[in-house]
Amino acid sequence: MQPEYDLTDAQKKAYEDNEANFGDLEKQIRSFEEAANSRLAASGLRFDPDARYCYLCPCREFEGADIRCARSTCGHSMIRHHGFL
Repeated sequence: MQPEYDLTDAQKKAYEDNEANFGDLEKQIRSFEEAANSRLAASGLRFDPDARYCYLCPCREFEGADIRCARSTCGHSMIRHHGFL
């Protein structure tokens, strides 16, 4: 259960609109991920579905705790790796 906040109707509406927009964004990113996985599979690349591999380079697993992969051969952002949504 979410905590109660003393919000105005305008503030509640702003949060509701944000939730809807971010929901749409997540759907769009999932669609991009599906397409990226299909392209990688079609090219003969197979990855562990539980791994956090990169969609942009051969990095097999996201490394580190920062927003960018700490691997010197990668460096792509977290969202460009499988499994972060």
